[in-house]
Amino acid sequence: MNAVQPVDGLLAIDVGNSRIAMAVSDADGLHDPRRVSAFEEDDWNAPLRELWAGLAGARRRAVVISSVAPRTAELLVERIEGICEVEPVRVRDDLPLPMALDIDNADEVGVDRVCCAAAAFDRLRTACAVASFGTAITIDCVSAAGRFMGGAILPGLTLCCEALHEGTAQLPLVEAAAPSAALGRNTRDAILSGVVYGAIGALREIVERYATALGAWPQLVITGGNAELIRAEADFVDSVVPDLCLLGVALAYRKAAGQV
Repeated sequence: MNAVQPVDGLLAIDVGNSRIAMAVSDADGLHDPRRVSAFEEDDWNAPLRELWAGLAGARRRAVVISSVAPRTAELLVERIEGICEVEPVRVRDDLPLPMALDIDNADEVGVDRVCCAAAAFDRLRTACAVASFGTAITIDCVSAAGRFMGGAILPGLTLCCEALHEGTAQLPLVEAAAPSAALGRNTRDAILSGVVYGAIGALREIVERYATALGAWPQLVITGGNAELIRAEADFVDSVVPDLCLLGVALAYRKAAGQV
């Protein structure tokens, strides 16, 4: 991997399966986060231009990307090179992952999972569980020594709703939302109860098992598009950090550049 230069300003980007998140990162933290559809390429231009222009006063600036969607990332890189006139660097490909791993195969783990875990540990400095509620739900564990220990992956809320609709003859397609009650008195409410409370039950069970492995209950941090929905129904969640992955992407760059 090539050495990266310290910078005053970063454009941090996380390319997900269905959304792209981006924000400016500087000495004062993360600013002006934007989210666009991964499928609407015309929507990428304005936030890229505006965020990059917001870094015009930096002596040195760079673009750093984390991605779990290779084809989308390739298209975005071309757009960045055209708009920002720099070659972005990628976590894992050009930069080391921001956290030591204690898993079987480092090449398999999603970059976004490690970036989220690293950002959570950087804030807490103690053992933690990190759950992301997006297209998929990932629930990961970080040791007290700051090592990524692996985790669990299950379908996200929208995927569950779509699977029930597509895999059955009569169940309707329901948009993920807060259940009105645990006892669904109609089909829509029954689906939402099962999907949302099922995800919360899985979260609690998996984190309890992490606690057994760690010997103590870990701090639980959640993020992702459905994080606020889950937090409202799960009183055992310690904190919601909407831009956790972007914080981890920026952290990966600054660690590689020797700035932390």
